Amino acid sequence: MITPLFIFAIFMLTLGPIKTVPAFFSLTQDQAPAAVRAFALKGTAVATAVSLLIALVATAVAASWRVSADDLRIAGGILLFAASREMIGQFNRPAPPQPAGPHGSPAVTPLAVPIIVTPWGVTAILFFTDLAYGDAKMLANVIGILLLVMLLNLAGMLFAKQIIARFGMITFQVLGWIFAVLQAGLAVDAVVTSLRNLALFQPMS
Repeated sequence: MITPLFIFAIFMLTLGPIKTVPAFFSLTQDQAPAAVRAFALKGTAVATAVSLLIALVATAVAASWRVSADDLRIAGGILLFAASREMIGQFNRPAPPQPAGPHGSPAVTPLAVPIIVTPWGVTAILFFTDLAYGDAKMLANVIGILLLVMLLNLAGMLFAKQIIARFGMITFQVLGWIFAVLQAGLAVDAVVTSLRNLALFQPMS
């Protein structure tokens, strides 16, 4: 069974402040406090809108194209496992955020996408919202947890300088590794549980 804690853990890693705070700090360390606040607010608003749009699209698609819950768990588990491997490499070799184009807004790109809403974050949103199709309680949990993580992103960005000054960049690198390994374990558990439900895998007695 996929619990709210499981959803929160995956969203925290794929969409949360562990990766957002150090990137936001690098983007804004020379800016005035008022500009930093405006940047954080706009980036969070855009990221939230994009995330909710993805969730609504996933729900609409699920209405016309249904697969079983166990099939979705297997697919989502494989994708999340692949994402965790990619994130471990990313935290090991951090790259500076790319600047916006001459006609773009840095609050939209790179902040909202892809710093906050990452490709693997999109995978997580699609996975959970599709899995919640037809289950109003689970869908409400997914949306509520998604909004909570966006609020945590905003709080992390508003206090990014203080957080980095206290804990340092290396702390976020280590936390990224830990959460990536945790995500890999959760992904494997989702696949094994679904295989067991489909009677394709039986643990040895």
